[in-house]
Amino acid sequence: MKKFFALLLCVIACQGAWAHDKDEYIQVDWYPLCTDSVGWNIYTGGFVIGWNNANGIDVNMARSIDIGWLNVIGAKFKTRYGQRITMGVGIDWRNYRLDGGCQFVDDGGMLSVGAYPDGATNRLSRVKVFSLTMPLLLRQRLFSTVDIFAGPVVNFNVHASVLTQYKMGDEKIKVSHTGIHPVPVTVDILGGVKWKFIGAYVRYSPCHVLQERYAPAFTPFTTGIIMGF
Repeated sequence: MKKFFALLLCVIACQGAWAHDKDEYIQVDWYPLCTDSVGWNIYTGGFVIGWNNANGIDVNMARSIDIGWLNVIGAKFKTRYGQRITMGVGIDWRNYRLDGGCQFVDDGGMLSVGAYPDGATNRLSRVKVFSLTMPLLLRQRLFSTVDIFAGPVVNFNVHASVLTQYKMGDEKIKVSHTGIHPVPVTVDILGGVKWKFIGAYVRYSPCHVLQERYAPAFTPFTTGIIMGF
């Protein structure tokens, strides 16, 4: 075992010496791509947390959350006059929780909205959608620390599920199902204003969240906070 470790240390030392010799011939300088300089830059950022409303169903906006990362990895182009274009690939998770006495009811793959049984307490019913996103946003600097931004966000809705739970007396009822049908590709319009590293955004989609032949037709509207954008 001691001979093995000795050999391993020799190999590491040799590799370090070889790499040192090669530095003068092979050098990759990523610094210009990772800054906020004029021109093209590698980019990551745009963490969002928001609250969803919907047209078509009665949603509890305070408990319907939007969490996302606009650009897990992307690129930005900055001009000398305060404009910046960002594009990339991100992720988004949206939750639509029904308000009042209504629940999502799954009947053989067909989703509808109906009432809870009489006497039900601790009620919760929601649809959750997870998406891969591709935003293309234009930012314009207004003042030294204030920007406005707007643009389309394409969503590839790869997963959706429904969860309903409540209590009947002392019995807990929980029903969950993943066989619902989101619209595969939707487009949102995102816009907002930021001050330094934090801002506010609104996001509207004219597209239905779920396929109309399988579920109630509703379109989302979201307001929230954006950071690191």
